Amino acid sequence: MKKLLLTTALLIPSLAQAEIIMKAGFLTPIQSPRGQGAELMAQMIHDSANCDIAVQLYPSSQLGGTTDLIEGMQIGSVEMSILPAAFMVGFQPLVGILDFPFYFPTDKESLLAFYDSAAMRTLLDTTEEKGVKSLAMWHTGYKTWTANKPVVTLADYKGLAARVMPSEIIKEQDRLLGMQAVDMPFSETYTALANGAIDTQENPIDTNFFMKFHEVQDYVTLSYHGTLDQIVSVSSIFWSQLSPECQADVQAAVDAGGRLTAEKTDAVIANLALPAFKASGTEVVEVPDTARAEIAAALLPEIKAYYVKQNGEAGQTVLDAFDAEIAK
Repeated sequence: MKKLLLTTALLIPSLAQAEIIMKAGFLTPIQSPRGQGAELMAQMIHDSANCDIAVQLYPSSQLGGTTDLIEGMQIGSVEMSILPAAFMVGFQPLVGILDFPFYFPTDKESLLAFYDSAAMRTLLDTTEEKGVKSLAMWHTGYKTWTANKPVVTLADYKGLAARVMPSEIIKEQDRLLGMQAVDMPFSETYTALANGAIDTQENPIDTNFFMKFHEVQDYVTLSYHGTLDQIVSVSSIFWSQLSPECQADVQAAVDAGGRLTAEKTDAVIANLALPAFKASGTEVVEVPDTARAEIAAALLPEIKAYYVKQNGEAGQTVLDAFDAEIAK
């Protein structure tokens, strides 16, 4: 049967009905790097001779919030999500290691190689016990801070109200920095920054640009203190309906979408985001290596201990595997 590819949540009449519908939800607009990666992934699945799947992409939280997406995958009403790892922590706390600050390689190629490692695959496989199969990590950039002042030294963070995702690791990070962590939906962040309900938020440069945070913040501090990358996950119920050949093609499409997302992220930063920040009068602030080292020393050992306390022996096993892989 002919498969229908939909690139937005708007339903378009189909000339032929595919056997399986795959709804894929994510938080950012379709023109964002992950949106473009999702479009490539969807096209490859559409073109697969082994899959009879109609892919429907739902950008900008059109399928609901992050909890809606994850619970939807667990019960089979949502087939795929492309979400920051922090949102999976409430379902699988071991994933919280992906929120560690000042831990992962700051060289993109080294980071992507780590994502292909056995240590990462072992971690991703732990979501299967929650009814969700995690297929891959997509790199969507290193974290920066936006605020109405530079946040460069440890002292700069104290007293700020920061929007956080529902990750205990990130909340502990902010506590150690002396900030007030404010858990709120991503879609409410722009308004909260504009009206002063929060002072700061952390996201990669391209996300800051597409969410237009530079319109309501005077500074972007290039702290690069962590990754805010996406776990591409599917419902185990959906996955079990696919033949091994189709599963392989879906995995290949996800991998290709991830490579494109990483490329587009770099292009957006250089060609769109940084020029837009400059044009709007938003000041881009670098962080000296000495300041990074001071903050890392204050955060990372405490965060590692907190993670192991939270996750016990299983957490120590994951941490040991990650430490060994990163040290290579």
